[in-house]
Amino acid sequence: MLPYPAFTELIMHTSFNAWCVKWHLLLNITPWALLFIGGKVGLHWLHWDVWRFDSLTGTLFAAATFILAFMLSGTLRDYQASLYMPTELANAIEAIADANQVAANRHPDYDPAPLSDQLGTLTQHLLAWLETQAAIAPVDTALDQLNAHFADILRFGDAPIISRVQGEQAKLRLLIRRIRIIRDTDFLQPAYVLLELFLVSATGTLLWVQSDRFEQGLIVSTLLFVAFAYLLQLIRDLDNPFQYGDSSVLDADLSALREVVAQLPQ
Repeated sequence: MLPYPAFTELIMHTSFNAWCVKWHLLLNITPWALLFIGGKVGLHWLHWDVWRFDSLTGTLFAAATFILAFMLSGTLRDYQASLYMPTELANAIEAIADANQVAANRHPDYDPAPLSDQLGTLTQHLLAWLETQAAIAPVDTALDQLNAHFADILRFGDAPIISRVQGEQAKLRLLIRRIRIIRDTDFLQPAYVLLELFLVSATGTLLWVQSDRFEQGLIVSTLLFVAFAYLLQLIRDLDNPFQYGDSSVLDADLSALREVVAQLPQ
């Protein structure tokens, strides 16, 4: 059991990380919100806020809200599908490791260490590729080198185990390629053009629109701007759950892969 000071420090560190994740996006747009407030106040002082809220203005806000909701629903669906991919990678590697141990138990002359070492190397390359944007070539090489170790099992005529480990190897290839496509391909870039066009138009309208009471209009306009900017940043963050940088807080969890690295030989 952890000593009380260490336990307290761990709880505080976990709570701080949770707080950072929760408020990171909002803190990122705070300077933009302050800039918006300054622009709104400056235009009011110059008497340039001459736009009156009418039905066309309401239609613009409704269109911007619809596009935001449409893209958010799509990115959330893809994000939820991507969230479990690192865990599925870890499960496939562990399944091969389990089959390796079964082969060792069934065939006393079989040495499971080489395949186990290769799985550890593969997992480390996977983590480096995901966390630090390292090249994918070592991952592909380590994956191909599994075949030589599978051939050692095949020498004992254990076809069921070979069928299982090759199935898991195929699953690894599929998951790696899907993650690579998600991370390296910007499918939503054309959609961002339309979204950003509407959001820029809505922001300009909020700056220029006039209200009967300036203070009330300033508060409502700022809240609308913060909501639009926050959702845009949220969509961009959800669009790529494999960024793993300071600018991203909604990344797929890699703890399952780290556990595999800790269990397998280094």
